[in-house]
Amino acid sequence: MEFIAKSPVSQKIVNTLRVSANLPVNILVWGEPGTGKRTLVETIFKDIMRISVDEVKEHIPKNKDIYIYDLHRCNKLDSLMEQLKEHRVIATSNDFNKRYEEYFPILLHIPPLKDRPEDLELLTKHYIQEVSRDFDTQIDERQIKINLNQNAISLKRSILTYAVLSSLDEEQMMDLLQRQLEPRLEEGYKNLLYLFEVPLLKAAKKRFRSILAISKALGLNRATVTSKINRYKEFIE
Repeated sequence: MEFIAKSPVSQKIVNTLRVSANLPVNILVWGEPGTGKRTLVETIFKDIMRISVDEVKEHIPKNKDIYIYDLHRCNKLDSLMEQLKEHRVIATSNDFNKRYEEYFPILLHIPPLKDRPEDLELLTKHYIQEVSRDFDTQIDERQIKINLNQNAISLKRSILTYAVLSSLDEEQMMDLLQRQLEPRLEEGYKNLLYLFEVPLLKAAKKRFRSILAISKALGLNRATVTSKINRYKEFIE
């Protein structure tokens, strides 16, 4: 998969990196986990040698151009860059260190996915198609609770989670719940009851909306339904 660059900021980053690839200088691409740093570098530098910070410590690569994909893990930047002074270094980092400016003339920042809506839309569709094919099922994007805390990482996890849960039958669902409950039995029945009631109330609220309709469907009086929804408010709303 190549780096998706439909948003203006992503297109600018890709164009800048393509031009910079022809220059004999070190390049750093940084941004939050899951923003596509590694994909971007490997899209432009297709045959570059990829190594970690730890691998550099073990041996100095023979390749002239190298790609360090975890520069944020480096505690001794001066030492590392001294080892690699005869190489052109392309690196990615999850965060920015002011000292990077000393060694990397070209610094490119990839914004999080929430700030690149055009990229997010395309990437979501790509993951949905991929997961739908793997699970041999149709996925309704509107039903997925998207999590972007880790950008593309949590985005794909959200889609996978939806696909997995949608594919489970009753026996598998009960087996999953059993696995969750076994190590927590000492907490007691009352403290674990929310694991049963919250999903039930969330489903009822999503389908029926009104307290009256929910109480009729579940066979509970309205006061009980209202009390339970208020009790689990942080989970349900």
